[in-house]
Amino acid sequence: GARRGRGLLFFVESGTDEDARTMELFLKIAAAAVLIMMLFYLWPAYKAWQENGPKAEKGDWQAALLPLAAVVGLVVVLIALVR
Repeated sequence: GARRGRGLLFFVESGTDEDARTMELFLKIAAAAVLIMMLFYLWPAYKAWQENGPKAEKGDWQAALLPLAAVVGLVVVLIALVR
């Protein structure tokens, strides 16, 4: 039969299971292609950061753990309040 929709949306509007699976597969392939292109685009920036980025010093981890512990503590308190 004739399809009611226009463009890529006709898969969703037609309502058959096969068309829905085809659209889902197309979206997965498109998302994978976008992620691969993004990795190729960002790879040079990653390499530059690894070579020229700031180096960690002795007290850096302690300075990072304090705010992380505070956030975890806040989440625990909020969960306890909701129960």
